[in-house]
Amino acid sequence: MADINAWYSRLLAADEARDAAALAALAWQMYGQLATTAADLGALRARFRVYATAPRASGRRRPAPRGVQVGDRAAAA
Repeated sequence: MADINAWYSRLLAADEARDAAALAALAWQMYGQLATTAADLGALRARFRVYATAPRASGRRRPAPRGVQVGDRAAAA
């Protein structure tokens, strides 16, 4: 993603010049960057979910949620 200071200086210059076309182009570029970032965040969330549900190398499992009996762990998952 582009440096935030670079985006700011470009936006400021376009605004001071009252260049609507440049502002629109910058907005479109920023939108594209944010969409890419959102996709990257979605991928990270998916990886975290896989990691969070995987058994640990130590063999220890996460404690059962409150109110769930140990034998009912499969029903809680």
